[in-house]
Amino acid sequence: MGDMQDTTPIACTLTAADLIDRRAAWLKVGAYATGVAEINGGLAYRFRPVTGVRESLEALVRLEAECCAWMHFTLVPSNGQLSLSVTAAGDDGERGVRESFAPLSALVR
Repeated sequence: MGDMQDTTPIACTLTAADLIDRRAAWLKVGAYATGVAEINGGLAYRFRPVTGVRESLEALVRLEAECCAWMHFTLVPSNGQLSLSVTAAGDDGERGVRESFAPLSALVR
């Protein structure tokens, strides 16, 4: 029958107003980003580990998991910085991640 691919819909459940607030929160923490790279499935960001940045990123990742279950987040310390990867399954998922995080990527570049 069907294959066992991830069938979580690529959609965000936030209202337009909440989406604006969420984007603003990402851009605020983005002030501490030191780099972004395209990786298989999405994007990888690096952040300076200044006070509050890890907590802010952890809170945003928790919130994103609720409204965008199709995205996968990994936040780990790496070479004196924080590394955050945002990925999704399939070409559509990868494209969705890159489009969703385009404002943050533009800020970092």
